[in-house]
Amino acid sequence: MDLTTEGWLPVVMQDNARLKIPLTNILDDNIFDVSYPRVDFQGAAWQMLIGLLQTTVAPEDEEEWREVWKNGIDKQAWQKALPAIAPAMQFGAVKPAFLQSFEPLESENSSVAGLLIDAPGGNTLKLNKDHFVKRHVGQKICPHCAVMALFTVQTNSPAGGAGYRVGLRGGGPLTTLVVPQQERDFSLWKKLWLNVIPEEKRPTPSQYPSIFPWLAPTKTSEKAGNIVTPDNAHVLQAYWGMPRRIELDFEKTVAGSCDLCGQYHSALLQEMRSKNYGVQYDGWQHPLSPYRQALKDQAAPWLALKGQPGGLSYKDWLGLTLDSEDKFNRMQPARVVQKLPRRLPATGLWCFAWDMDNAKARCWYQHRIPLMNTPDAKLLSSVMQQTLQLTSDSLRLLKQWLKAAWFPTPSEAKVDFSQLDTAFWQETEPAFRQLLEALSSDPARENSLTREILREWEKRLHHEVMNFFDRDVFTDPDCNDDTLLRQLTARSKLDRDYDKQKIRTQFLDLAKEAEEQNA
Repeated sequence: MDLTTEGWLPVVMQDNARLKIPLTNILDDNIFDVSYPRVDFQGAAWQMLIGLLQTTVAPEDEEEWREVWKNGIDKQAWQKALPAIAPAMQFGAVKPAFLQSFEPLESENSSVAGLLIDAPGGNTLKLNKDHFVKRHVGQKICPHCAVMALFTVQTNSPAGGAGYRVGLRGGGPLTTLVVPQQERDFSLWKKLWLNVIPEEKRPTPSQYPSIFPWLAPTKTSEKAGNIVTPDNAHVLQAYWGMPRRIELDFEKTVAGSCDLCGQYHSALLQEMRSKNYGVQYDGWQHPLSPYRQALKDQAAPWLALKGQPGGLSYKDWLGLTLDSEDKFNRMQPARVVQKLPRRLPATGLWCFAWDMDNAKARCWYQHRIPLMNTPDAKLLSSVMQQTLQLTSDSLRLLKQWLKAAWFPTPSEAKVDFSQLDTAFWQETEPAFRQLLEALSSDPARENSLTREILREWEKRLHHEVMNFFDRDVFTDPDCNDDTLLRQLTARSKLDRDYDKQKIRTQFLDLAKEAEEQNA
């Protein structure tokens, strides 16, 4: 199957019609989005198509980028570029094959369900712990779905036992893609183009084995130090990383309906082979992921952010959109965010990741957050850091005095506050969005309305802190006098400590006019 010419990619059109297209057709203005039955496939498909555009028709500079945004990708250039990479886009039993081991793998067959990150592992099945993600899912997969399953597991590759390498960004990386806030107004190729970065030189066919690792013998990692870095591989391999050695079995197939998409296919894949000690990546920064570096060590590596329990909240936004720093780490947004041209239609970030516990997928999270054009990114970052510190410190006080209200000896009590954390950040987000919008256009707070929004935000935060306390504490109208006294005392001290916060004073100073600040 030649992925460039065969209709395998499921898409949805502007009129909601659904069909499958070859890669040659993705520039059609009538295509609205890809259309996969799994959310992780949906995100992976965008990344694959972005990598395809980046590898074949990346602009030389921002001027050319804008020209394409206005007038479209040159159809002739596209039709010329795809045949050049066609050898890397072959999917089947004949090697080299898309994202599969260059060499035949001498190992026992296993279920093709192993391509799915959330498929229950052997120990889970043995102990009958597959309560939420059930066994026997993905036992028969059509080749069209298998293409994206391969790409998904390679780009997100989690830990999988001794010698099974994680992806180029580590296991379960957070991906942040630029999307228009009014997505219905744009075709798929234009949404993908927002994530293409200008490059001075496009690769030549002679460089393709260094970009698409399945075109050459696998650089296995049995021996220590045999790693693949940006220095000994082409930088575009970031989009096409292949840490897993996988070989699909195209002989043991059956006809029927695909377990994933439900469509009939005459040759459903059932089995695969895999082997450890695949490509070991080190020193890469993927263009579609944000990174952090520990402050305690100036030589510390930059690490891609990962999916976390509870997903994202607005406390995480700063590091995803602007260079920032907290007590422990410095953060930088994905390169695609850093390089995004200004003066475009309103954009945001589509953020998604698997929350992984080693090889175990706990949950898939995805979020939409706004991207703000600001006249002074450094000043905005500084103000937002103070905003988030006030919010975090106030939440810490809330937890402290909740324990004091609940327990006679709070220092000895252990409480899981994870649900409170999630609810607090979620319920204060609408007001935060209003504040962020105001500060983005006026980070210096020269407008009196901006300063008023700052003051209103602080009042709202105070209200939410006390409201959370009241609804989590005063739940028993028949409690005894000692308990009620303890609760009221804790509430009074929470109110007092909130007002006494140094960061609160500093935050309110931001809402003063320049003359007041300098007085």
